[in-house]
Amino acid sequence: MYLQNFKLNQQPFEPSPDPDFLFLSNFHERARSYMESVWDFPNGIVSITGEIGVGKTTLINAFIGRLDDQVCLASINQTQLSPVQFLQLLLAEFGLKAFKKRKIQLLDMFARFLSEKAADGKNPLIIIDEAQNLSKNVLKEIGRLFVDEKKKYEALRIILSGHTELNDTMDAAGIQGLVRLRLDLGSLNSEESCAYILHRLAVAGAGDTEIFTDAALVSVYRYSGGIPRLINTLCDTAMIGAGSQDRDTVSEGAIEAAARELNWKEPSSETDEHSIMVPVLNQPDSKRYGVLSIAYKGRTTNEFPLFMGKLLIGRSTTNDLQIDSRYVSSHHAQIITGADGKSLLEDLNSTNGLFVGKRKIRRHRLAPGDIIGLGQHTITYFKERRASHRKKH
Repeated sequence: MYLQNFKLNQQPFEPSPDPDFLFLSNFHERARSYMESVWDFPNGIVSITGEIGVGKTTLINAFIGRLDDQVCLASINQTQLSPVQFLQLLLAEFGLKAFKKRKIQLLDMFARFLSEKAADGKNPLIIIDEAQNLSKNVLKEIGRLFVDEKKKYEALRIILSGHTELNDTMDAAGIQGLVRLRLDLGSLNSEESCAYILHRLAVAGAGDTEIFTDAALVSVYRYSGGIPRLINTLCDTAMIGAGSQDRDTVSEGAIEAAARELNWKEPSSETDEHSIMVPVLNQPDSKRYGVLSIAYKGRTTNEFPLFMGKLLIGRSTTNDLQIDSRYVSSHHAQIITGADGKSLLEDLNSTNGLFVGKRKIRRHRLAPGDIIGLGQHTITYFKERRASHRKKH
C-alpha cells in the first residue's frame, strides 16, 4: 500500500496483536511485571483488565513469547463454556484426551497432571484471554481448585485477562480473595501516545525519519484519546491518504482528513490536548446506532450493539466481534459507522468472501434488514436497538 512511499519494511499500524510492536507505557510495564509475578503466587490469580483496544492481547502474546521451556502453557480464549466444557478444553490444551469424560474424572486427571509436572520440575500455567465471558459458575469452579483441602492443585497458576466487567464477575463468583494482583490497564497519555506512534514506525523500518509532524502526533491523541487500537486505525488511514498523494510526511491536515473519512468527531476548539474526542468503542454510555443479530445455521445465538467508529469482525480474538469459525478469516470484515448513524460494510480481503443476501460484495452501505453472510454464520443489521448480550461467539 504505502510502504514504498514511506520507505518502510512492514505495515506499522496493523490491528493484529504483534508482540514485535509492543510498546510499554507505565501501565503496560506494570501489567507485565504483574504477569511475571505469577510465579510468586502458586495458589492465586493474577488479573489484567482494560477496555477494548488498550493492548491486553498484545501484552499477553509478548509475555508468552518470553516463557522458557520449563513452562507448560494452556492458552485459552474460547470462554463461553460450561464448567465441564472448560475443564475439557483446559486439559486438551495441556495435551490430554479429556473429552467424553465426567467432571470427577476430569478433576482427577488434572490433579495427576499437575503432580507429574511438579515432579519433573515443570511449571504449569493457564492464561485465559477474553475472560470476561467466563460464566460465574466457571469462575467458581476455578476458585474451588485453589481451596481444595488436599492441595491437589497447589502447583496451579492462572492469569486472567479481559474487559473491566471481569472484575464484577469475579466478585459475583466470590473469588476476589484469590486474586493476588489486579490491574486495570488505562489508555496512553499524550506523551505516551506520541512515543507509541514513533515506536511502531521505528519497528516498521522508519528509523529516525520523521513521518508524522509534531502537530499530527498531537492531533492523533486528541482524536483517539490514547486508545492504541484507535491510534492504529487513524494513523493507518492517514498514511494511506498521504501515500495516495505521494507525500512522504503525515501532516495535521492528513489526520483531520482521515478522521473525516472515518466519520469521527472533529475536535472542538475549546478542548485541550488531553480531551478524548472519540467515544471509545462499545462503552455502555456511547450512543448506539443499531444492533447486529448473529445466527449460526439459522439459529440466533447473540446480539451485538453498533457504535460510532470502526467495528472489526473475524475469527481472531483481536476483533471487536469475534466469530470462531474456520470459514471466517482472521480479520474478515469491518463496519464503519459515522456520526450520522450510517454504516458502511467492507470486506477485508477475506478468503471465503462477504455476502449481503446472495450477492458477494466488497463495500456496501447497510440498510435495515440486510443479512450479512460469513460462512455458516449470518449477521442481520437492525437500525433499532434490540436485546443486549455478550459479544463472543
